[in-house]
Amino acid sequence: MPTSHLDSPPVAPITPEPICAEPSGSTTDLRARLAGVGALTFAGVVVLQNVLRGSEAPANDASARQVLDYYADHRAMTFVLVATFVLSGLGMAAFIGGSLRRLASGRPGWATMGAVGAIGIMALFSVVVAVEEALSVAAHRPHPNASAVEALWILHNSVFSGVLDLFIAIALFGLARAGVAAGVTPRAFAWLAPIGTALLLVAAVAGPAIAAGEMMVLFGVGGVGFVIWLAFLAATGVRLVRIGDEE
Repeated sequence: MPTSHLDSPPVAPITPEPICAEPSGSTTDLRARLAGVGALTFAGVVVLQNVLRGSEAPANDASARQVLDYYADHRAMTFVLVATFVLSGLGMAAFIGGSLRRLASGRPGWATMGAVGAIGIMALFSVVVAVEEALSVAAHRPHPNASAVEALWILHNSVFSGVLDLFIAIALFGLARAGVAAGVTPRAFAWLAPIGTALLLVAAVAGPAIAAGEMMVLFGVGGVGFVIWLAFLAATGVRLVRIGDEE
């Protein structure tokens, strides 16, 4: 007699093989470390750039002849500044790319605002470096155009001494608020960042006067805000590296 299919032994369900995935912890660990190293790299390189330039750089109200003489005598320095700019740019990219998701966990709007400011910093500083390169090239031409040199120097000072401060203020305020909320940035920056932001905005508003070599005391006011920005990067960078080591 034929056997009914009801009498056949039950077939065990086929269980799919588990997909091997790389532990998320290692990715998070690497991301946090890279972000922290990027922040520390950017801050350290900026300090190095200012030390290298020292007080030899022309004043904002320097004549075209003084500017040409400086860049003619400091061609090697221009190469060093360009090389360090590349390094600082990579550092900032690593910091924002590696930390933005973590910073956005607390206050995503502030994190996005800070990222916009950081992108603006790199874009405007690219203009500053490009102008430095142009001045260095012009200084080694047989007959450089004094009017063109003067215009380039005014553009350099207008971006560096004014417009750039606005985007540093935006980055500092947004990233610090997001970082404190996410527990990545020390809580002291809950009040330090607004102070630094206000000082940077004062310098940005006074940009036309500072670019002309006037009211340089306000340039110093912006400089204090800039130091707070560097301190934020250093403190947050150290925290991120430690978080990477703990995960």
